[in-house]
Amino acid sequence: MFSLRSLEVFYWVGHLHSFSRAAEKLNTTQPGISQRIGAMEELIGEPLINRTTKPITLTAVGRAVFGHAELILRQISAMQADLQLNRKTQRRVRLGVSETIVQTWLSRFLEQSSRQFPSIDFDITVDVTPSMLRSLQEGEIDMALALGPSVVEGFTYLKLNDFPLHFHAMPGLVAGRHLTYSNAATFPILTYPRNTYPYEHLRDLLLRNTDRPPRIFTNSSISTIEKMALDGIGIALVAEGSLRSAAHDGQLQVLSTDIALPPLSFYAFYPRGVGGEILGDLARIAQRTSATHAGGATLKNEVFDFVMPNDAII
Repeated sequence: MFSLRSLEVFYWVGHLHSFSRAAEKLNTTQPGISQRIGAMEELIGEPLINRTTKPITLTAVGRAVFGHAELILRQISAMQADLQLNRKTQRRVRLGVSETIVQTWLSRFLEQSSRQFPSIDFDITVDVTPSMLRSLQEGEIDMALALGPSVVEGFTYLKLNDFPLHFHAMPGLVAGRHLTYSNAATFPILTYPRNTYPYEHLRDLLLRNTDRPPRIFTNSSISTIEKMALDGIGIALVAEGSLRSAAHDGQLQVLSTDIALPPLSFYAFYPRGVGGEILGDLARIAQRTSATHAGGATLKNEVFDFVMPNDAII
């Protein structure tokens, strides 16, 4: 009948709606993927995939095969977990990470993950949340440590930790080290990109509480934001603990402020079902690591499942 590898190939083609994405996911070639699917269709005597649609879809027979393939692969994953084979099998995990986490607890997460799963290799991409969530849906990464909560079709998310947002400035830049709505209009605010929560929320607050258009300089690199603040270009608005030595040796000071901003909340996003078991383990390691970084606070072990997509930006 079908080999286990062929069922795995077919499952990921159907799940990702793409030959090329399935090939990347399985670390093989697109012609190899097409050959296996073609062999399955020849054996059954009917097409499994509608190749004329974009993205590709499954035929009625294809959907039936997909359901059986998923059940078989889930059972194999359960057996591997029971026998702890997932700790021994070499695997590559493509991980998307927010830079705030990179600057704070990512290294400890990687250390703890390597101890528990020594055969896992990580390919790490640092990006903003909207891009990472798109990459998850398109199968370009396996897991994301990103801002949330957010709804991603076919994925689960697990709450990590919160980071308070603070304004930082060079000593003497802001009188009395106190930032108000009034004097905030005097200096550019240096913060995260336009398609992220801090920018949108800050801009809305400043527009509603001042009579001037806000001056907000955005950048996806925290190190660049820090350098600009050190050069006296403006006031940095970043998550607590994400700046490097400048905040510790007094080159940049935390400002008291009248501008109240909710914290950044981070979550681990990973797929439900096939392929998600070991990623769930990694998400729980991330949760424990982030709780330690937050000072030992206990986080609820809450996992959320969603099936409807949502393109809203955090």
